[in-house]
Amino acid sequence: MPHNSSLFVTWLVGLGMLALGVAQPMPKPETYALVIGINNYRPYPDTPSLPPLSYAESDARKMAQALRDPNKGQLSKVRVLLDTEASKTAIEAELRGLARRMGISDTLIVYYSGHGMPSRLGQAALMPSDAKINDEETWLPLDWLQELVRKASQGKGRLILIVDACFSGQSLAGSRSFAMPGRKSFPKPQKPDLNGANVLLASSADTQPSWEDAEVGGGIFTAYLLEAISGKADANGDGYVTIGEAYRYAAVQVEAFSQRKGTPQTPQLYGPDDYTLALNPLAVAKSRLAGLKLAGHISGEQFDALVERVEGRVQPEDLLLYLSGNLTSGQFVSLVQAGAIPGVPPLGPVDARLQKIGKLRREGKIRLEQLWVLFRMIQTGKAAPDLSEYLAGRLPEVRFLQRLRAGAIQGVPR
Repeated sequence: MPHNSSLFVTWLVGLGMLALGVAQPMPKPETYALVIGINNYRPYPDTPSLPPLSYAESDARKMAQALRDPNKGQLSKVRVLLDTEASKTAIEAELRGLARRMGISDTLIVYYSGHGMPSRLGQAALMPSDAKINDEETWLPLDWLQELVRKASQGKGRLILIVDACFSGQSLAGSRSFAMPGRKSFPKPQKPDLNGANVLLASSADTQPSWEDAEVGGGIFTAYLLEAISGKADANGDGYVTIGEAYRYAAVQVEAFSQRKGTPQTPQLYGPDDYTLALNPLAVAKSRLAGLKLAGHISGEQFDALVERVEGRVQPEDLLLYLSGNLTSGQFVSLVQAGAIPGVPPLGPVDARLQKIGKLRREGKIRLEQLWVLFRMIQTGKAAPDLSEYLAGRLPEVRFLQRLRAGAIQGVPR
């Protein structure tokens, strides 16, 4: 797994405790996330309003879904603030609450999708939903966010800021930046000052707008970052998508797309690039299937067929249930051996009666809960008369299914 400096420090602390003769269990690294998306900003009388955005909220929903996906990562907690929920007070409160949980090896990811603004000093600031365009006290400068998290966490862990906003100070339709009314000149942008192992992944260079586009259905940067997290950025195929890999993949795609549109945008990465942002779900799936093969639960031919299904555009329902943790390895192996997974051969010394029921599941004619009941009846020797007649060939399949779906077979759910 890619090297994380906080994990290395934890390891050194553990060695020190052992030298003192004290056995200390190594804490499991935890990852928390706060996801923010703002389309609509609060209007104020006699104050210019920030223009609404089209996709910031939906981008945040998609990012939260990706971060919660157990096939891509194991986040301990994901909090989401959308539109009016994302006030300055609410954002600060959520950051404090999550940061207070952090240990030395933990990580807090903050994703923000919305308007950005350069301060009078050239510092990048996020705009909460109740920000006043003419009052910088209502903004959220990135250096202030870092300081807030540092204090609340007592200097523990790391902060990763992922920002789909721009700080160019330009008012351009379709972008996530806005010009301060009356400001005739812009200060020279300040390079982000990151503490320790903290990271900033920004959607554009500090003088560029960040664009939304209907073609990708969101912010250009977020659209390609989500692709990166899906596993496409795993350049070395080790099963992990580091933040460096995600950045390089998204940067190439964003630059190509924006150049084609005539709206240049160049994502930026500041800080260490070795943090593991996500697991590659394709590599994880193959690894789990490889474990079944190495344990002798499935054959090589079955493994090859399952990998082919994993790599396909559409995966069978029961394969998805297994990969998402909703089926145990034993349950999944029984389905494979019974030929219940489309495109996967039912090899091995399996009862032909189980394979006959597996075929019904493979063809989508029975539900999973019905299959388990039928399997149990066969394995315990307590098959209902209708099932016995069907297995013996005396009851046609169409009539067996008709009785099953009507709830006319004792003990089998309709």
